Amino acid sequence: MRKWLAPMLYHVQQNEPEAEPPVNIEPFVLTSPAKGDAYDFSVTLLRTATSAGKRARALLNDEVPEAEAVLQRACQEVRPITRRFEITEAGAAEQAANEKLRSISGSMTGVYRWTVRAEVNVPEEIRQLNRDAHRKQHDIRSDAAAALLQIKSTDEVRQKWQEFLAAVEGSARVVHAIQLAVAPEQLPQIIAELVEQRQQGAQELLGTVDRIMQSYQAVDMLNFVVSNESVLRSTLELLGLPVPPLEDDSLLVGGV
Repeated sequence: MRKWLAPMLYHVQQNEPEAEPPVNIEPFVLTSPAKGDAYDFSVTLLRTATSAGKRARALLNDEVPEAEAVLQRACQEVRPITRRFEITEAGAAEQAANEKLRSISGSMTGVYRWTVRAEVNVPEEIRQLNRDAHRKQHDIRSDAAAALLQIKSTDEVRQKWQEFLAAVEGSARVVHAIQLAVAPEQLPQIIAELVEQRQQGAQELLGTVDRIMQSYQAVDMLNFVVSNESVLRSTLELLGLPVPPLEDDSLLVGGV
């Protein structure tokens, strides 16, 4: 019995059909409503048929068994899923649709094992609206970033100027120092200006001293002091205030 069964099993194994390569069916595009029924998603169904152990070759859609039935089943599963999502949520709708299609792939087996994948896209009108919204958001973010950068840069410049002005405050040579920092070639001219300013300052000082000496010569300082002390003492007496006694050796009011 074993001698007869062994060759028979060997013959069956040798004649077992080889696995067929996967067959990719031409993509099918359908429209599927979004939430609210105002817009439709564009859904592309990609079907792949893998041999289930039987020899079967086909390249065209109508030559592959069960292709139409699988397509109809996929369409029925996708429509109620896309209705749960807003037209702007194509990514979430695609993920949910593919999860559903993977869950039913085991039930779509006959001559072939089927794998169906969905690609969900928005209509061009919505795509343009998304572009416009993205552009506006980008402009807002760019303007805000530029404004913050300007504020930061302005504040840094303000602090530097404040530190600079605090450092040069009270310096008599600050103007000339700034001129030399900006244009060092003006050094000879600045030196000449400093010499001229010093000469003018000396002349003004001499003029002031001369005017003071002339005023001293024009006024009898001794009479001026005596008169002022006499007036002060008389004022105190009129006000009823105590008048300090005269010094015995006072030279200022001796004759008054």
